[in-house]
Amino acid sequence: MARQQLGVVPNSMLTMARQPAVLGSFAMLVGNILGPPTDRRIPIWTGVRLFWKNIVWTIRHQQSKSRVPAPLKSLVAHVSSNASGCRYCQAHTIGEAFHLGVSVEKLEAVWDFENSDLFDAAEVAALRFALAAGSTPNTVSSEHFAALKLHYSDEQIVELGATIALFGFLNRWNDTFATTLEPESAAFAQKHLGGSGWEIGKHG
Repeated sequence: MARQQLGVVPNSMLTMARQPAVLGSFAMLVGNILGPPTDRRIPIWTGVRLFWKNIVWTIRHQQSKSRVPAPLKSLVAHVSSNASGCRYCQAHTIGEAFHLGVSVEKLEAVWDFENSDLFDAAEVAALRFALAAGSTPNTVSSEHFAALKLHYSDEQIVELGATIALFGFLNRWNDTFATTLEPESAAFAQKHLGGSGWEIGKHG
């Protein structure tokens, strides 16, 4: 589909292909948002094939034993959302991390993960990556990837990057539309992040 629309397969999609489920989901999202060019409609069976491939890729991904642990991904999403400034996503990701089993002590220390003994070297590498990738301008460097490679496979690094990119979308969405934060999420975030400077802002 990309070759049909652009004339080339973008290198960014080749990186995503290290995690086929990520690539398939991205392709469907792009198709649903941008749609095909009006003068070059994509055959319906092309979309059907992609849909079924994505189901298979998703099942395989969900069953993989080498996935990045969900609690860590929630913290990665939180740190990248903090870097971008989205209070809505900060509240949701800290709540998700709690429900996934992250301790309250760790939640309350996550904004200062560099100086906390609660985070191991693998977690620090992932959170540094999240902070750099969530910042504007992006400050990810070769040093970040070198640190990640000490603890994660290439596929896991793509998974971490996909988590950050997903929340980049959600950060912009919720800040653009000033999505009202649910009372339960607001109360939890205020209780556990208020001491670090979190406030509801435009999402109240």
